[in-house]
Amino acid sequence: MREKRPRPRRSTALVTTFTTGCVVAWAGAAIAAEGAPAQQGTAESRRALLYEALSAPPKGYVRALAGLSFGGGLRFNNPYRLATQLGATAESPSATAPYTTLMGALAFGPPDGLQHGGMLGLTFALSGVGQTVLTPGYVLMYRGPGRWLAYGRAGPEILLSPDPNVGLTAAGGGAFLLTGGLGLVLDVAGSLFYGASTWEKKYPAYPVLSASLGLIVDVEFLP
Repeated sequence: MREKRPRPRRSTALVTTFTTGCVVAWAGAAIAAEGAPAQQGTAESRRALLYEALSAPPKGYVRALAGLSFGGGLRFNNPYRLATQLGATAESPSATAPYTTLMGALAFGPPDGLQHGGMLGLTFALSGVGQTVLTPGYVLMYRGPGRWLAYGRAGPEILLSPDPNVGLTAAGGGAFLLTGGLGLVLDVAGSLFYGASTWEKKYPAYPVLSASLGLIVDVEFLP
């Protein structure tokens, strides 16, 4: 006959089960504690990346400008002794005809900082000989957090009528924004043209200094 093995007592089985559960729970807590710093570091790095993305300057920002101004200028060489001569000699300054200018520009860059782009101006003489001047060029502007906008521009100045001619111009100006998109603008420009030869000079140069005052519209296109 086989010997009957004594069955383990129920109390011993309960103690064994309880001990095993405690060991498993302790091991799980230890593993979770080791992974917590890593998870915390991952969450902090994600928050840092999100903050960096939100605080970075927006890309695709565009500023569009349109303006209408009126002005006049001084010509510092008058070989033909025009009626507006202000001095006694040919080299004396003479006044140009008053003019009006239509202007448009597009600039790219951060909203509060340096922006650059292109501009196009069309100028018409308001008296005397009819003149039309086209002025394409490069523009660099700065718009800070306040109401002021400053800019500089440079490029060719193309005389379309009455006689075609090409000169160079460099200008600077500023605008004070009365509202978020409407302001007063002052533009000061220096231009240089070469004209027909005279008895005194074969290639005479005609420097012109002009200034205009007008209105400007500022429209911002956010990305």
